[in-house]
Order: sequence, then structure tokens, then C-alpha cells
Amino acid sequence: MDLEIIICGKTRGEGDTRHIVITDGNAEGKRIVIVDDLVQTGGTLYECGKVLKEAGALSVNAFVTHAVFPKESWKRFALGGDRACFDKFWVTNSIPTVTDYLPNDGIFEVLDLMETIINDLDHFSSI
Repeated sequence: MDLEIIICGKTRGEGDTRHIVITDGNAEGKRIVIVDDLVQTGGTLYECGKVLKEAGALSVNAFVTHAVFPKESWKRFALGGDRACFDKFWVTNSIPTVTDYLPNDGIFEVLDLMETIINDLDHFSSI
């Protein structure tokens, strides 16, 4: 599989303003998956997705390990939400008190960690 890496970073402007910019790589004509460890309100993730689409990405998707989403902030990324810029939004079920309530709207997909954890524990217990 031939994958390229595109790096986005934050730049600080006047006062508390910040801007997301592509610091390395070219998004034009690419199918993008943003990988992050966790999402809370998703402001930075959204800004990154928006910048990548503006740079000509064919699709922008997100994979986040831990979907914290306080105060149901996930609703902003669901269909019709003001941050609905992702074609797919994958999260793991590491926080089931949140992921059990994500909509089945074609955007969100919850990935089950249980099989991976059991296989890893079985592997390490045999060492």
C-alpha cells in the first residue's frame, strides 16, 4: 500500500486566534484519513478537515481512538451538524458511555476493541 503523509499544524495569530495549515504534503486529489488519539469538542479536527477539503482532497475522514465528546458534542459532526465535514468518522468503543449513543447515520462507525484486546492478552500471556 502506497500511502502519503500530510501534516497539519496550528499557527497562532493575534491574541487567541489560531489557524490550521498544511505544513507538509499535498491534499489535492487525495482520499484523506485524519488520525488522532482523542476528540473532545473537535474544533481542531474540524478545522483540519476543512483546510484539507479546501486544498482539494477528494474525501476527508477521521479515525479517533477515544471519543470523549463532552456534552454530546458529537452531534455537531453528525449529518446536518455545523461540523459535518467528514465522509466517515471512525471511533473505537473505548468510551462506550459515549459511543453507544452515536447515530447510525453513515458518518459514524464504532470499531470494537474487544477482539483485539483478547488476542493481545492471549499472545502476551503465552510469552
